Amino acid sequence: MSIWQDKTIEERIAIVQNTALRTNIEDLAIEKDWWVTITLKALFSTSFSEFLLFKGGTSLSKGKWENIDLRRFSEDIDISLSRSWFTETEEKQKLYPFAKCENNNQLKSLRKASREVIFERLSPELNEQLAKLGAKDFYVENVKSIIQDGVEIPIDTDRDPVVLNVVYPSFLDETNEYIQPKVKIEISCMSMDEPFENRALTSLIYDTFNEVDNATQCFVPTVLPIRTFLEKALLLNEEYQKKSPRSERMSRHLYDLERLMDTYSETAINDSELYKSIIEHRKKFYHISSVDYDSDKRENIKIWPTGEIENLFRDDYKAMIESFIYNENPLTFDQLRERILLLEDKFRENT
Repeated sequence: MSIWQDKTIEERIAIVQNTALRTNIEDLAIEKDWWVTITLKALFSTSFSEFLLFKGGTSLSKGKWENIDLRRFSEDIDISLSRSWFTETEEKQKLYPFAKCENNNQLKSLRKASREVIFERLSPELNEQLAKLGAKDFYVENVKSIIQDGVEIPIDTDRDPVVLNVVYPSFLDETNEYIQPKVKIEISCMSMDEPFENRALTSLIYDTFNEVDNATQCFVPTVLPIRTFLEKALLLNEEYQKKSPRSERMSRHLYDLERLMDTYSETAINDSELYKSIIEHRKKFYHISSVDYDSDKRENIKIWPTGEIENLFRDDYKAMIESFIYNENPLTFDQLRERILLLEDKFRENT
């Protein structure tokens, strides 16, 4: 069994460069994908493993799903920590009575407790497992503040998701503002637990030279694409209703939806039970006062950005194409708009 990081620097550079040539992905992204893969294996080697689910956009590209050709590099890891972790024993039920999630105060208490558990227990376990797997010269950072306009601002203790960073030293000379040498892990205790299935995950290096990196392979419980598809559509619809909608790194959701619309969209949109359960879950666990959750319904949903924010999405999409898309002929922003508007029609046709 071997991992890429065990090679000499010269060998690592050669492997990364050859993988980059064969995949049409830049060197920094190949390097980062390796860290994403080994971090996933380490997470699911901790004592928390049976309570974790891999979700989000990275799960679409790493999961190698049938009929999904995402052709997008995914840099972050979204993880669900099941609320059942807080209720699995009588001792935990007494310690975390608010895990019943019967009201907003209990939800807030659970978010605070989850942060404490992730920072004090999961984070050191992740560090230990990465070291056991052979990762070197990294550190795991508990993210407790953000920098805004040059000022460090503490993150609220009841913020969900909780963020960990696996910070690693890049041995490559080049730099890219969009590809930082750290793997961001967002862990939410508010997510749904179903539906999912186990998927085999591998690094891009392994996919190209499997004898070089076979020790990073892992099987991980991963959210099904139909749920990811619906959650991305609903997330965008809700985002546009905020006072200050985000645009940075948000165009990837539009890109992913377009890549899924000819395969998984019909099944997802027609699954009324799943659709309804996701809306109800988001309304309870992610409630935002400015959001009208009736607008999430198929007949009302708005997926494409309009007004001033459309231009911000255009700029973000341009940056994403330059750094993260390895499709040789990606859609232009205007072509993407046409496709997403067709997708909106698809939702409404199924009301």
